[in-house]
Amino acid sequence: MGSAGTADKRGRAAGRFLRLASSALLLTILSCFASAYADTLLGATGYKMAGDATKMRIVVNFDREPDVKWFLLRGPNRLVIDLPRTRFALDAKDVKPRGLVRAVRYGDQGHGSRLILTGKGPFAVDKLDVLKNDDGGGYRVAIDMSAASEREFDEALANQSLTTGSTVSTEKGERVGTGPVSAPGHRFTVVIDPGHGGVDGGAESSAGTVEKDVTLAFAKELRDKLAAAGKYDVYMTRDNDVYLALDERVRIARQHEADLLISIHADTIAVKGLRGATVYTLSDKASDPEAQALADRENLSDQFAGMKIEDDNKEVTDILIDLIRRETHSFSMSFAHTLVGQLSTNVGLINNPQRSAGFRVLKAPDVPSVLVELGYLSNVKDEAQLLNADWRGKAAQSITNAVALFAAAKAGTATGG
Repeated sequence: MGSAGTADKRGRAAGRFLRLASSALLLTILSCFASAYADTLLGATGYKMAGDATKMRIVVNFDREPDVKWFLLRGPNRLVIDLPRTRFALDAKDVKPRGLVRAVRYGDQGHGSRLILTGKGPFAVDKLDVLKNDDGGGYRVAIDMSAASEREFDEALANQSLTTGSTVSTEKGERVGTGPVSAPGHRFTVVIDPGHGGVDGGAESSAGTVEKDVTLAFAKELRDKLAAAGKYDVYMTRDNDVYLALDERVRIARQHEADLLISIHADTIAVKGLRGATVYTLSDKASDPEAQALADRENLSDQFAGMKIEDDNKEVTDILIDLIRRETHSFSMSFAHTLVGQLSTNVGLINNPQRSAGFRVLKAPDVPSVLVELGYLSNVKDEAQLLNADWRGKAAQSITNAVALFAAAKAGTATGG
């Protein structure tokens, strides 16, 4: 009995050993398979975004050349990028939405993997390239996106139904839906931008009048007069007391395919005796020190609202500067000249009322834009006028008259008249 019991114990021990050995071997085999499988996956090793609500560049790094297919979807507006099965090793801070991109999602789809970029409204894919990294260490997918209108997005979808998205780089100027010619049936569209808003109050008079309230009241008056003409589609970047970043204002103008953006302001200045309205257009170099100082103040609006402004890298800055088209600038100058002429009949103007500087809110590359300083809240007489409904009505009518002349002239140019 004793020897039999000992043998039985030894048998059970041997069985346990064999089972453990088998389990260990199985785990080793599975581990090897898993490691081998992981090695077959494409590796997404990094993700970067730069730009703002009007134009973005997204770069995704891979450990080897990816086979990329992409297409657009709407409801909401999305860019979908299909990839082979991919192991995503991306930093959560890098994929945090910003600018034109409202959301970033990625993951396994069973038969492959997918990266989805959701836009803040409609957008255009200007370019999508697969490029070998300069250091020879892997590849990157570089995507350039810019704010567009619903019509342009619809055209891209229609074009997509006839072709397929590819990694072939688009030639400069091939972006779907761009160009100075409006769509058939398009009415002349004006976007009015009441300066400041929300936590960004703008300038304030000694009596407590706040710029954001003045600009909104005037913008509503101008909107109503333009709408009453029955000839235009009119939109506002804001119609209540909310904060909007400067690039968001530009995005709204572009996505409405605006023919004209009018940004309304009422600043203060240290020179108490200075008063009157001024019309500004965009330029790389300010027309005078006062214009430069005003542009600097207005461009700081995002910082006043507690928003961190990161310096654009040189590449993004060059893109934005290159996009300021000569034709758009010419239209802006033309409207500014017409507007000064119309304002002079009802509204007091400062000396040399047509000026220029580098205002960020005027940087829509394909939307003629002006910034109108209605007057100075630092001047008691200007402040009284800005708060006077009759004066606002006359000033708004002068701008409406200028819009009518500009729209007629632009229509004549488009038809060859």
